Amino acid sequence: MNTIYISKIKSRLKNIKYLLSVIFFVGINIFIFNPIVLSNKKLKQHDIEQWTYSAKESIDYRNNNQEEPLWSNSMFSGMPAYLINMNWSNDIIKIIHRVYSLFFPHPTNILFVSMLSFYIMLLSFGVRNEIAVYGSIAFSLSSYMLVGIGAGHNARIGAIAYLPLIVAGVQICLHKNKNIGFIVTALALALQLRLNHLQITYYTLIILIFYGISQIIYFHKKKNLKFLFKRLSVLVLAAIISVGTFFGEIWSILEYSNESIRGKSDLDVGRNGLDKQYAFQYSNGIFEPLTLFFPHILGGSSQEILDKKSNLGKALRKNNVANNQINNQLRRVPTYWGDQPLTAPYYVGAISIFLLIFGLLILKSHEKSWLLYLFIFSIILSMGNNLDFINNLFFDYLPGYNKFRSVTFIIIISIFSVVLISVLGIEKFISSPQKFKKELFKTVLITISIYFIIFLSSFTLSFSGKVDANFINYPDWFLDSLIKDRKSLYFGDLLKGGFFIIILTISFYGIIYKKIPKMVFGILIIILITIDHFTNNYNILKNDSLCELYNDCSFKKTKEFNINLTESDHYILENNNQRKRVYNLQNTFNEAKTSYFHSSIGGYHGAKMRRYQDLIENIITEERSVIVENLKDNNRNFSEARVINMLNVGFIKFGENRNNVIKNNFSNGNAWFVNKLYKVNSASEEMELLHNIDTKKEAIIDVSRFNLSNNETEFNIDGRIELIEYSPKKLIYNTINEFKGFIVFSEIFYPHGWKVFVNGIEKKLVRVNYILRGLEIEKGQNKIEMIFEPESYSIGNLIIKTSNYILLILTISLIIFELRNQKKI
Repeated sequence: MNTIYISKIKSRLKNIKYLLSVIFFVGINIFIFNPIVLSNKKLKQHDIEQWTYSAKESIDYRNNNQEEPLWSNSMFSGMPAYLINMNWSNDIIKIIHRVYSLFFPHPTNILFVSMLSFYIMLLSFGVRNEIAVYGSIAFSLSSYMLVGIGAGHNARIGAIAYLPLIVAGVQICLHKNKNIGFIVTALALALQLRLNHLQITYYTLIILIFYGISQIIYFHKKKNLKFLFKRLSVLVLAAIISVGTFFGEIWSILEYSNESIRGKSDLDVGRNGLDKQYAFQYSNGIFEPLTLFFPHILGGSSQEILDKKSNLGKALRKNNVANNQINNQLRRVPTYWGDQPLTAPYYVGAISIFLLIFGLLILKSHEKSWLLYLFIFSIILSMGNNLDFINNLFFDYLPGYNKFRSVTFIIIISIFSVVLISVLGIEKFISSPQKFKKELFKTVLITISIYFIIFLSSFTLSFSGKVDANFINYPDWFLDSLIKDRKSLYFGDLLKGGFFIIILTISFYGIIYKKIPKMVFGILIIILITIDHFTNNYNILKNDSLCELYNDCSFKKTKEFNINLTESDHYILENNNQRKRVYNLQNTFNEAKTSYFHSSIGGYHGAKMRRYQDLIENIITEERSVIVENLKDNNRNFSEARVINMLNVGFIKFGENRNNVIKNNFSNGNAWFVNKLYKVNSASEEMELLHNIDTKKEAIIDVSRFNLSNNETEFNIDGRIELIEYSPKKLIYNTINEFKGFIVFSEIFYPHGWKVFVNGIEKKLVRVNYILRGLEIEKGQNKIEMIFEPESYSIGNLIIKTSNYILLILTISLIIFELRNQKKI
């Protein structure tokens, strides 16, 4: 009886610890995002701002018509809306996400989800509560996560937040309860997939492959492979159902991927996927992984905040620079002196290097090997073109890898590996402290050696890099003081890290000699990692006090996000009654603000259509130069910009004032008849010829891809065509033509889903002028209807809805089954 009573007490204490841990996560989340949670502010995120602009047309259409737009004309002259903003029938998964994230508003829920997920994963690995909390904080508050949220990469960081929960589900299924493992794996994967960041799902798969290999070896040694494969079959079923909840989305994405810059190139035959130079644009240098433990070893971020008491601050004051200029200069100082064009260090904690070494020394092979290999593998891949003789092989032959850019993102696997090795090492140590005195002493010596080497290296480093070429016209004192600040940051990391590691070492020996209770030790390392991360990350999401100091704030009042009509926007809207497109000459293909009020030929998206990008690189850039030169000479004759005119550009904008927008009277219109059709046999011929044709009267067709009903190449241009109804996914035209004709539509050709009906009879669209739609038309009065009805949505969305219900029913059934089994026990 006493044994049962004691067992109940222990169970209740354990539940209280779980509850307190979750409350702690809630508290940290509120502390970080208190301007949003408590003051009704919003987080300023660049990528989310761009998305807001580009999604306006789709959101308005949905609200006004209670259906999905499917296609958007807001960016790049048209593209599928499911690459911008789409609602699928996955409401069940959305509700589960809201409940799991305790209804925190987006994006404040991301960090909470990450902390809770990593915590659950560590518990599944048998880690005690306090150490699990430490690991959760170490992973979730790493600068990787906060930098990503600050930049507006909500989907990427949100997908990472669910990564450890997927691993938890697999671990539970293989080593504990298969039913609970099935539920956790299926739900976690469905939740991650819903965020639609396949690069992180790909990284998740890499982690699971390494983990799976380690489990096969482990169960083989135990001579229990049959059990393993039975459990793996449960996980496969969980994965199939989860993919079903995302099926329509992934179908649509894979369809589009072939047409995007991540697919095959028609101009550059043999290239499939992103251009290697583009994918490796951001690559870690050889020493850059050290920023995991020493964030300022290469100076920190590309835009670091420095104090007025810094060397640069003192130098600016000494040289009589105005206070407002000093403030502006100090809030965006390029202290980073590495090789990347733009970066911020991905920091996992000063004590992590000590714990990583210790974990590697005391963990058994099956516990650490897969994580060590993961760590090495991810470090190698993060180096991109700085280790190209290896990374070229992965880029060319690792399936799907060439679809992703920013290879430095894979460093999240390194962070995952470091934290998990550290936590497993701590747990093993606490279980039997006396066994690991020798390993602890070795760890101290190795750590001291690393610090000593880094200290000595400072005397051989220049603390100067490529970025300093920008200061060639600055006075010498500017760069000299900046280099001094870089040195200060370098030594500051050594001092701070050394201090934390001394405290950690003392606490380890305190455990060995029973001077510190294990729970106190756990609380101590939670405090250490929390202070470490907060002191490192305090300026990433700038709070109100930093706003006052530097006039730069991450959190803004809601009203500051209102998007107001400018004079130029107002003029365009008043005069654009024929659905003309707008060409913003300012950063055309890296801004989406123009898309908020207008149909733009530019935009902001990581996966433009391949052929549209070809057009940008080969013709539009050239025609832009011509337009700019004309504008300088006050010449408004844009007739030579034939491709820009065929994209129906009616307005050219280069500022926000009324006199910063020019009406283009030479655009081709929404659709037009041509009298000459040139036949070519390749994409390169088509692109070459497009430089020279008169797009108002002539068109090009690649006959190696598209066939006409006959071999006619000359048509009568007499005829009238009018767009009488427009919506993103439906266009209706009326034509009157006395002879058979050929029409070019100023609409992007997309092979998956667009159908055309002439007088109710389905006809075939062809691609002309490299990127547009073309159609043969019989003489007479004709009604042309273009409708976007992709099967990837109609069928795929039905599969999503069905899979959501299957997952819900299975989850509820298995939970009831497990509860009944517990009652029987």
